[in-house]
Amino acid sequence: MVTPGELAKSLDSSDMLGHIRNFPSDLSKVWNDAESWDLSAIENATFSGVICLGMGGSASGGDFLSCLSDADGCLPFVAHRGYDLPAWVSENWLVISTSYSGNTEETIDATEAAIGLGCSVVGLSSGGALQALLEESNQIWIELPGGQPPRSAFGHIFGAQIALAWRLGIMSAPDDLEAMVGRLVESVEACDFTQDSEDDVILEIAESILNLEISVFATQSLAPSAYRAVCQLNENGGVFARSHVFPEMNHNEIVAWGEENAVDNQSLLIFSWDGNHDRNEIRLDWFLDNIAVEPTWGLLCEGDSHLEALLYSVILMDWLSCAVALLRGKDPTAIGPIVGLKEHLSQ
Repeated sequence: MVTPGELAKSLDSSDMLGHIRNFPSDLSKVWNDAESWDLSAIENATFSGVICLGMGGSASGGDFLSCLSDADGCLPFVAHRGYDLPAWVSENWLVISTSYSGNTEETIDATEAAIGLGCSVVGLSSGGALQALLEESNQIWIELPGGQPPRSAFGHIFGAQIALAWRLGIMSAPDDLEAMVGRLVESVEACDFTQDSEDDVILEIAESILNLEISVFATQSLAPSAYRAVCQLNENGGVFARSHVFPEMNHNEIVAWGEENAVDNQSLLIFSWDGNHDRNEIRLDWFLDNIAVEPTWGLLCEGDSHLEALLYSVILMDWLSCAVALLRGKDPTAIGPIVGLKEHLSQ
């Protein structure tokens, strides 16, 4: 019988598991580096809000920032995926433009629109056209370490985005980041299924959902966790998945779950944490008592803060999506259709 560790050695040719293993250290490094960023051009500015430009793995951080700010922030954060800018954006909005490669065409297009509008723009990339555009326009560019798939660089990307918000005083940092990083390291070790433990929960979950439709639910304050989980299952695992959020799903999708044949061939992952709104806890309890789905996995996101719970969810789904990939015989880095589309668009 082939062990998970042996599967990883034979299929993970680009070391995706190595990248996700480094997630806590990536966060720690960028938070230390952020102290030396030159933000003098904008550090005393007043903004109406923050719009986060990006696509794919480079865009997820905007969702996380928006969720954190909704719960305990002083400005609206809006994630924008696509070309151009929403019509309501003005020069009073701070624009965070993120393209890991620096060459994402939708993000470049939206960034050009922001510069033309007179916005203050901070760009995050490993180089590319975004760096050149921002430096030519006298805007701020922050370098991200390159050389890995954007979805595996979430520590670099989101770490830089939230550090920027902390530096500008538009979001509050937890009291003890070092202790939090230490707990995240322990979480990575617990999720690392390549240790070939007999009782590995990540592998158990992956095996149980392998040939089923996958639905991912989250309570309201973990909404970006559900969407990013679906994206990781899509890209790393190569499988279809969909997401929804409590309480919104209680006003529509819940009806379908109550139909007699609705739960055939379904699996369910539910993100929750200790900071849920008490009414969402009641809604979730009712759902679990009245809707029978096998398997259903409750994923309690550990942490001493909202931020830590969100980061814990990242670790869970990075490892679970890679476990799904390996069990399906897929290299978790391989994204053939995305590469093919980019080649077509470049012609």
